[in-house]
Amino acid sequence: MKEVEIYCGYTIEKAWQKVKEEAERTVETCFCKFNGKEILSTDTLDEAFQKTTGKTKAEFDKALQEWREEYARNLKEHEARIPKLTEQYRKEARGLVLDEALDYWDEIVPIRLGDIYRGMELRNVLDCCAAMRDESLDRDSRLRKAYDLFQKDGHSGMSASITMAMLRRFCPDGNELADACNEFRYGSGGCSLNKRRKKKEGRK
Repeated sequence: MKEVEIYCGYTIEKAWQKVKEEAERTVETCFCKFNGKEILSTDTLDEAFQKTTGKTKAEFDKALQEWREEYARNLKEHEARIPKLTEQYRKEARGLVLDEALDYWDEIVPIRLGDIYRGMELRNVLDCCAAMRDESLDRDSRLRKAYDLFQKDGHSGMSASITMAMLRRFCPDGNELADACNEFRYGSGGCSLNKRRKKKEGRK
């Protein structure tokens, strides 16, 4: 049985089609590996979907459409809340964000709220600022506490980079904290790359 190589970005249907085409060309049974599952050239399209998603193609398409509609609803609701959230994050930053950086913070808050992460990094930065201003702890303990808050937020590579840049700009001892996060100084956690979107869209 011949294995067919597929590439990052292939959908289930495209992978299935390629395996079918190769089987016809070589006149032998072929297969490919898709997210750890084997799709055979003898499989129907529904069988390929059931192996990789647990749903038929029609069930998968319906679930995906429902997810997209829910995402659109949530996005619309979030956009309506941006003015109120902007006021909230600007107010909360007083006493946490470095005084000399408050004007810039006020400027970027609505921008960050409108991007793909919907301001997730704003919350994380403020939490880290609060930890770094906790005078009941010594400096190393503050760094460890803020480091843990950063790691627990489940950043992707991009959101981690954005958040570390913001820590450098807005947080007390932000350069040291960002270096610690970048180096995984207090633990090996790393960034938890979110693969759920790819799975929902049926991509490898």
